[in-house]
Amino acid sequence: MAHIPAATMGRPKLSDTVVARTAVTRTLQEAGSGPVVVVAPAGYGKTTAVALWAQADDRPSAWVRLDQLDNDPAHLLLHLATATSQVSLVDPTLLHYLQGAGRVVQTQLVPAFAAALEACGPLVLVVDDVHELSDPAALDTVRAVVDLAPATATLVLIGRTAPPLDLARRRLAGQVVEVGTAALKLSATEGRAAFAAVGGDIDDGTVAQVLDKCEGWPAGVTMAALALRDGASARAVTGRHRLMAEYLVEEVLDQLDPVTATFLMESAVLDRFCADELDDLLFRDDSAAMLDGIARSGNLFLISLDSQGIWYRYHQLFGDLLRARLRERDPARFRALATAASGRLEREGDVDGALLQALAAGDRQRAAAFAGRDAVRLGFDGRAGTLARRLGLLDEQSFTDYPDAAIARAWLGVTTGDAELIQRSLVTASAADTGDKLADGTPSVEVAAALIGSVIGVGGVGEVIRHAETVCGAGDHLVNPWWGAATTMKGAALSMLGESEAARATLESALPVTDDLPGFQAAALAHLALLDLDDDDLPGAVEHAAAARLIVDSRDLSDMVPMVVVYAVDALVRARRGDVAGARSAVRATERLVERLGDLSARTALMAHVLVAGAAVEIDDTELSRDHLSEAERAYRREPEAVGTGRRLDQLRTLSAARATRASRPALTTAELRLLPYLASHQSLQAIADELTVSRETVKSQAKSIYRKLDVPSRAAAVAEADRLGLLTETARASARTATTSETRRSAPQ
Repeated sequence: MAHIPAATMGRPKLSDTVVARTAVTRTLQEAGSGPVVVVAPAGYGKTTAVALWAQADDRPSAWVRLDQLDNDPAHLLLHLATATSQVSLVDPTLLHYLQGAGRVVQTQLVPAFAAALEACGPLVLVVDDVHELSDPAALDTVRAVVDLAPATATLVLIGRTAPPLDLARRRLAGQVVEVGTAALKLSATEGRAAFAAVGGDIDDGTVAQVLDKCEGWPAGVTMAALALRDGASARAVTGRHRLMAEYLVEEVLDQLDPVTATFLMESAVLDRFCADELDDLLFRDDSAAMLDGIARSGNLFLISLDSQGIWYRYHQLFGDLLRARLRERDPARFRALATAASGRLEREGDVDGALLQALAAGDRQRAAAFAGRDAVRLGFDGRAGTLARRLGLLDEQSFTDYPDAAIARAWLGVTTGDAELIQRSLVTASAADTGDKLADGTPSVEVAAALIGSVIGVGGVGEVIRHAETVCGAGDHLVNPWWGAATTMKGAALSMLGESEAARATLESALPVTDDLPGFQAAALAHLALLDLDDDDLPGAVEHAAAARLIVDSRDLSDMVPMVVVYAVDALVRARRGDVAGARSAVRATERLVERLGDLSARTALMAHVLVAGAAVEIDDTELSRDHLSEAERAYRREPEAVGTGRRLDQLRTLSAARATRASRPALTTAELRLLPYLASHQSLQAIADELTVSRETVKSQAKSIYRKLDVPSRAAAVAEADRLGLLTETARASARTATTSETRRSAPQ
C-alpha cells in the first residue's frame, strides 16, 4: 500500500498574527468556475493567502502538499483522494481501487477520482507545491483532473511555476483565475502589519524602505522585520532582494541563543516533523516545548501543518539553509541524524523517505539496498513506476558499485521489455558481486540473475529449467524467498516440454508458498488449467482459470506482461465452455500484452499465440486462428525445444485444415459440435448444461444456433441432418447412445 504521510494533508493552521491579505482574498472570493492558479516564487505567501480565503469560504477544503513521490500518477491520485476523504464522504472502495496496480491512469483512475469529487458536492481542493511535479505523466494527470473536475469542485493549484494547463486558451475563454506575484506583493498597509506581527517597533519610513528594496516580497519583508526587531541596522535590508534572503536568514540565526539555533538546524533534517519524532531522533525530551517557544516567538519560518499544532515544517528556504549550515559546521552530526532518520522511516514502512534520507547521509550502499529490496514484487506485480522512481534517485556509480541497484534495474528491464537493459544490468551486478546476500533476501547475485533468466527464458525452455533449478538449489521456501517463483517457472517449462505429470506436480508444489507473490501464483494456476484441458478435465480447468483471473483482477495486474498466459488460458477455457463473448474479451487482453512483450521472450509469445489460435478454432473464427497460427509458427522456430507446445500447434494445424475442407458444410462451432450428441439423448437442457459445465442459457442459445444453421425445426431433425452431413462422428454417436442410456436408467422406476 502506498505511504501517504499525514503531514502532507490538511489545511495549514494560521497563527493569530498572520497578516490579512484582503485584496487577494477578495479576488479569490469573486472567482467563477474553472481552476484557480496561484503562481509566485518562494516566500510570496501563496499558501497563506489561499488558507485565508478557504477559512472564509463555507465549503469544506481538502489540502494536499505535493512532493517527489507524486511524480507517480497513481500515487498522486491516491494522495488527492485521501486528502478529500478527510473533509468529505468518499467511498472507501475508491481508495482501494486507486491503490491497485495496473490501472490505466487517464482512462480508469482519473475518471474514478472525478466521479468521487462529484459525489462530494461543493468542495475546494487545494493542491500545493505543484512545482514538485516534473514527470510528464504526473503533469498530464493534473491536467486531466482539472478537465474532468465537476463544477461543484474548485481546484486551486499553488506553485512556483505555472502548471501546464493551456493557460492561454483558458484565459481567453474565461475559464481560469490567476493570482501571481503582483497580487501577492505586500501593500504598505500589509507591510506595516507584517512588522507589527513580529513585535517590531519600526517607523513608517523604514517599513517603506524595506518594502521598496524587497519589492513587496513577503518573506523578505518578514525576515527584515525579524532582523530589525532583534537589533540589526537598517543597512541590513539594503541591496537587491535576490541576494537578501540568505543574509537576512543568517541575521535571524545569529540572534538566536546557541541551544535554539542547534535545535533548528538538527530538526530541519526532517522535511516534516512532530515533537515525538524529534525527541526520538535527537535524543531529547523537550521538543514540544522548543517548538512551542519558537512558534510563540513569532518565528514565521516554522509552519504548522495542521490545526492541532502537531505537525510542522520549516519554510523551504529556511529549512534548506538550516540543513546546509549543519552539514557545513558538523558534517558527522548531519550524517548521523540523516542515517537515524532513514532507519526510523524504514521502520514506519516509508521506503521512499528512508531512501532519500540515506542519500542525504551520503550512504549510497544503503540507498541502493532500499531501491532493490522490493524490486521483484514491484516489477512483477504492476508497480514499475515506483521501482523506476526509486532507481532514478541513484547516481550511475551506484549501479556499478552495488549489486542491489543493478539487479533492481534488471527487473525494471523485465517489466518494460528492455532486453539490453537486462543484459547490461546483470553484467554489472556480476562484476560488483561480493558474495553477500541481497537486500530482498536473495541468497546471492547468481540466484537473482537465475530468477530473472527463468522469467524471460533467453536460450530456450531448457535454460528456463536450468535457471529455475539454480534458484531452487539455494534452499527451500523457508530460507529462499524465490523458491516458489522459480518452481512456478520450472513447472511452466516442463509443461511446454510435454512432461505433463512432472509439470503438474511441480506447479502444485509452488502454489502454497506463493501467496505473497500473486503474479507467480496466477501463472501457476493458469498452467494447471491448461494441463486440465489436456486431460479433458473441463471443470478443473474452469476452476483453475477462474482462480488465476481472480488474482489478476483483484490485484490489478491486468497490464503486467507476464500475465499474458493467464488471459490466453482464460480465452481457451471460455471458448471450450461456449462463452464466445468472454473468450473474445480474453483474446483482446492477450493480444494487448503480446504486443507489449515484443521480442523479449519467444517462449511466452509461442504459448500465447498457440492458446489464442486454439480459442479461435473453438469459436470458429477462421481469420483469428490463421493470424495466430502464423505467429505461433514463427515463435516455434525460435523455441524448438518446446515440443509439448509444438504438438498442440500441430493439432491446431490439422484441425484448421479439416475445418477448411468442410467449408461448404454448416459452420458449427466446436462448442456446438460438442452439444450435438447430447441433443440426441433427450436429456433436459439443464441436465446437458450440468454435464458440459455451462449455463442452461448457453445450451439453449447453442441449440437454437444449430437449428438455424442446419435449417431444421427440432432436436431430432438436427441430429438426423448432422448425421447425414457427416458432422456426427462415431465417437459422437457413441456419446449420444451413452447419454441416452444414462438418461433412461435415471428415469426408470427403482
